Amino acid sequence: MLVAVRDPVRGAAVVQELVGAGGRAELVVMDLASFASVRQAAAAVLGTHPSLDVLVNNAGIVTRHREVTVDGHERMWQSNFLGHVLVTRLLLDALRRAPAPRIVNVSSAAHYGGRIWDDPELRNNFRPLRAYGQSKLAQVLFTRELARREPGIAVTAVHPGGIWTGIWRAAPAPARWLLRLLLAPAAKGAEPVVRLAVAPDVAGVTGKFFDRWKERTPSPGALDDAAAARLWDLAERATT
Repeated sequence: MLVAVRDPVRGAAVVQELVGAGGRAELVVMDLASFASVRQAAAAVLGTHPSLDVLVNNAGIVTRHREVTVDGHERMWQSNFLGHVLVTRLLLDALRRAPAPRIVNVSSAAHYGGRIWDDPELRNNFRPLRAYGQSKLAQVLFTRELARREPGIAVTAVHPGGIWTGIWRAAPAPARWLLRLLLAPAAKGAEPVVRLAVAPDVAGVTGKFFDRWKERTPSPGALDDAAAARLWDLAERATT
């Protein structure tokens, strides 16, 4: 297992825990908010792993104010979407070499309120939940278009449920306190993701959106094939 993380110290602790429990894990340092970091990490992976069975795109952030990355993109748009597009593109050949490869994109039910085309980088009227929702809608559209373009790879998107993770670190303290009480722990959210990554009952399922354990029809915007193709082109230009 390759554990891709932004923080090498915390990542090393996760790897140590997995190895201590009898698993096999390797650390890969990668910051999705930096295309240079993503390219460097992908090169390191390909140097030692010419074939990959599964890719799980599971990183995401929420910021209270509009921030711009070193690459000039709105931070949520790049971290939650463009960074995933780039790492997926860079690792596609390795996935194609696997006998039954899978890609799992961790999205959200927030995509139902997502809108993209007016202003993808949200240069005007930035709102945290608007930015988050559109990045998650982009993930579902990307999932469907990638499944269409790569019939040999099972590509799915999943809403793991309302989960308490570090994604909420930017929320005000009272909101964080309430969210911690209401949301499920990270281990619970990982379960439907792991199922799509390895379970035999969903082998070969592709281009679909899951709400935790069940397949669910995504938003009308996520079913727009022309929008999916248009978004693919936009993301490809941004990450080339």
